[in-house]
Amino acid sequence: MRSKDPKDFRETGTLKHIWSLFRQDRIALFSFYALLLLISTALLSPFIAPYSAETQFIGQELMPPSWAANGEIAYFLGTDDIGRDVLSRIIVGSTYTVGASLIVMITTAILGGGLGIWAGMSQGIQSRILGHLLDTFLTIPVLLVAIIIATLMEPGLLNAMLAITLALLPYFVHEIYRSIQLELKKEYVLMLRLDGISKWALLKSTILPNIAVQYIQETSRVFTIAILDISALSFIALGAQRPAPEWGAMIRDSLELIYLAPWTVLLPGFAIIFSILIGLMFSNGLCRAISKYYE
Repeated sequence: MRSKDPKDFRETGTLKHIWSLFRQDRIALFSFYALLLLISTALLSPFIAPYSAETQFIGQELMPPSWAANGEIAYFLGTDDIGRDVLSRIIVGSTYTVGASLIVMITTAILGGGLGIWAGMSQGIQSRILGHLLDTFLTIPVLLVAIIIATLMEPGLLNAMLAITLALLPYFVHEIYRSIQLELKKEYVLMLRLDGISKWALLKSTILPNIAVQYIQETSRVFTIAILDISALSFIALGAQRPAPEWGAMIRDSLELIYLAPWTVLLPGFAIIFSILIGLMFSNGLCRAISKYYE
């Protein structure tokens, strides 16, 4: 690792350098554009979907995908047991799954970032108590915490989003807290504090710019986890309810058709896997770019 002095951490071109390194990784760049496409689909799904998610085509029930022998191009990914177009439901469902994940990510990033900064800048007994409390949450899986919280509320997508946000907050706060605590122990910070710099000035000019990359990494991980957990809660009937075409709910509603019409189950599952992989690829690519920058 190259040596650094305080001026390195005030560099305004850091993100530009990281973006330049990121662009050199073709897989990471592909994941970036795929993520943009996914988010755009979630935002514009009513205009992109060929049909309404709830339109039933009488006499076209359980139509196989268009590449099958009995398929029709008009129903590219087939239809479900009541004649609804699967492609349209998956596209509209991205608004529920990906859109809800974006809201969870933004909420967690704002609240968790603020709480993490407050906890990280605290000192003495208060800091140690906060550190131990946050460490205890790391022993419990996020999904388990979300399930416990969701069972205490009425089933629904909004309540599932709230449960997942509350489950993710301690983990996000812990990472920001840990990053700030590590920065406070570095020599260049100690030098600035000895020079009489105020806590706010130290935070604004030095610590926040230096933990920005960790913040971005954790935010991208929250987005990936939120997609999985929203789908999981809907699958066990604690999230989105009928007739919302949320991907996890689509799998739950069509599970009994797995042998008769496997596309009604597999295709929403592929959409979940694709979204999670894109999020992981983007996060890993960003981490690699950041690591290369600091080598």
